[in-house]
Amino acid sequence: MGRIMRILGIIAIMALLLGGGASVMPVAAPEVSVSIDAPAQVAEDSDFTATVDIGDVVDLNSAQYDVSFDNAVLQLDNVTSGQIDTTEITVLAFSEISPGTYTVVQSLLLGTVSGSGYLAVLHFHVIGSEGDSSAIDISNGILSGLEAEIEATWIGDSVDISSVLPGDANGDGFVNVLDITKVARIIIGLDDETPGADANGDGVVNVLDITKIARIIIGLD
Repeated sequence: MGRIMRILGIIAIMALLLGGGASVMPVAAPEVSVSIDAPAQVAEDSDFTATVDIGDVVDLNSAQYDVSFDNAVLQLDNVTSGQIDTTEITVLAFSEISPGTYTVVQSLLLGTVSGSGYLAVLHFHVIGSEGDSSAIDISNGILSGLEAEIEATWIGDSVDISSVLPGDANGDGFVNVLDITKVARIIIGLDDETPGADANGDGVVNVLDITKIARIIIGLD
């Protein structure tokens, strides 16, 4: 008899949980992060790009944010559209609001997009000298859906200025397949390490630098 009562009790609890009396915990929206992705090291008098990366956004319609940097070290020449999945994130306007600080405005007009990618590409020119560095900060950010603001964290980055172009392992002023061969020879001990061989700026010359050089050559970095 006691066993039957226990079974009936379990059935009653299950019925309660499956019925209208059970409460469902809300599922939190994924955290959205917006971050600057810039090279760790860039050469004097060179051009480079930094992306404004975004992760796990849902129903994004518009974005507004400020990009700030040391205008004695870097010059912002252009801001071009980003992409989330296959959707282009159009730059409506960008303008210098104070020396070294630009406001960027982007919108999908009446559309929305979900996913991860990058909001924009920042096109910089280096006007500083070897040994200089600059933070690239992002602040005053607003992400908007069609019905409500989207909460997000905003994260900056920084670059150091070198006289050597990262990835230019053989020192000829260009990054190409010859530099891949040079890094391979350094790794196996045939050649001495060169300043440009540490293409990814992690302080070690290894196969990760070969991959980095390949990405530079085909335009991914």
